[in-house]
Amino acid sequence: MESERTPTLPELLLKLDASEKSGGDPSCHNRSLSTTQVLGAVEQGRQGVSTRWTERWTVDRCGVLVPYLVKFARAEDGDLDVTMQLESPAPNTAALPGSTIADPVLQRDAVGFLALRDFSASVAEGTCNSRQVIDTQLIQPLEGAVLEGNRPVGGKWVERWTLARCGVPVRYLVRFTTTPKGTTFTVEHEP
Repeated sequence: MESERTPTLPELLLKLDASEKSGGDPSCHNRSLSTTQVLGAVEQGRQGVSTRWTERWTVDRCGVLVPYLVKFARAEDGDLDVTMQLESPAPNTAALPGSTIADPVLQRDAVGFLALRDFSASVAEGTCNSRQVIDTQLIQPLEGAVLEGNRPVGGKWVERWTLARCGVPVRYLVRFTTTPKGTTFTVEHEP
């Protein structure tokens, strides 16, 4: 007889995010865990066995970044208690701070590419596994714009995205080019 597999914590969070009762959006069928980040210090118990800590896990819900607080508490007997809750009400647009003009799906794609690029570039510098976009700035407005309704289907623009690499700001220039077939972008480290 085959036993049922216990779901992982990321699977449970994605299930929670799909539950309307819990503040999720069941209409989205494309969600994934985007980032995780430890918040604050880990509290040690008296004998170093029991601990408490909180993490922010961000779910990419159909291009919208939705933050959750995941709280861990390990008892002295080794049992681990985990609670998950929506950090704030889900936004209607992507959650990147700053003045980016990229739409939510393009933001998601660019964040994923930028994080991978930064992980590759910094692998020799240490073991930092935390990346988060902390600011976006439009530094060269859309030029050569061709609009279809309100949506640009032609043109180029440049933004500066600041990424926090374990708390250290790292800046990148993101160059966007849009056509009727879609938008492409390139990323380069800004010294």
